[in-house]
Amino acid sequence: METVHFTQRAFRTLLNCFARPGTAGELERDYSVEGLYAETITVCMTLLDGEVSFQTAAECQEINQAVRVLTGGQIKPLEQADFIIIPHGTKKEQLLEAIEAAKVGDLIDPQKSATVIIELDEMTPTMTAQLMGPGIETVEVVELAICEELIALRASKNKEFPLGIDCILIEQSGRVMALPRTTSVKEVTN
Repeated sequence: METVHFTQRAFRTLLNCFARPGTAGELERDYSVEGLYAETITVCMTLLDGEVSFQTAAECQEINQAVRVLTGGQIKPLEQADFIIIPHGTKKEQLLEAIEAAKVGDLIDPQKSATVIIELDEMTPTMTAQLMGPGIETVEVVELAICEELIALRASKNKEFPLGIDCILIEQSGRVMALPRTTSVKEVTN
């Protein structure tokens, strides 16, 4: 019964993050898999089950098998995966390839798109970004440890609403933030 309550609390946190883009939440750490943050496993245990598929950016078999055992999720190629997990330390090229491969749904079934779970690496420099869109009163200014290429690629994947990808950003500190496809991200230059 404790696992049920654990995932319910995580689901509430994720729901709040998606409803209010730019709002950071904290996730609990009860399970771990080598190569992933414990909070990423919390997200996987909350969102994955036998009805959905996933893949890691570098198609790491050890991580895939461990996540499959914990969640029952199906392992599929990046182009078919409902969830794409990008572990910290993933090379920029692999990260961009994974996002490029992410499915965006179609006009009949826009919900058949991918959710990309990105572990933010403390080594990546942070940028100041403005978030705008539903759930944000005017503009939300946040610090993100993501590269400009990721922002541009995400924007191109989300250009034809309701098609697009949703992103969940997880920091090593345990903070989580969501970027729904309806949120526009613009780097603030000084």
